Amino acid sequence: STLEYVDVAETEGATLATGGGEPDLGEGFFVEPTVFTEVEPEMRIAQEEVFGPVVAVLKVSDFEEAMDVANGVEYGLSASIVTDDHTEANRFIDDIEAGVAKVNEKTTGLELHVPFGGFKRSSSETWREQGDEGLEFYTIEKTVYDGY
Repeated sequence: STLEYVDVAETEGATLATGGGEPDLGEGFFVEPTVFTEVEPEMRIAQEEVFGPVVAVLKVSDFEEAMDVANGVEYGLSASIVTDDHTEANRFIDDIEAGVAKVNEKTTGLELHVPFGGFKRSSSETWREQGDEGLEFYTIEKTVYDGY
């Protein structure tokens, strides 16, 4: 669960900058928006997909190190870069190991007509839902010769 990741991150030495708890909002499953700093690339909070309002902030010295850190995980669902350098943006698009690459955009949300699926352990890498690839996956074709 998301709260287990909060506990693991603190145990591994990440600094909880804000959040990390359950707000008192009544019935339901809620987690405060959570930010961790002083995160190292090998920490679980940086290595695994946390499907909750948790951000792990990792410091890097340059673009090359950022790409190494981003690609140094076992998952690759979606990735984004914020930059005003068009050459850097194109290198990111070419080199990021993720099923969705965005420039100056958030990592969530896609148009319905585009294929969606991750790389590495984020997907089976055999097909993509949505778009033409999704239609092809869910379509069974049959060739019929009828001499009636």
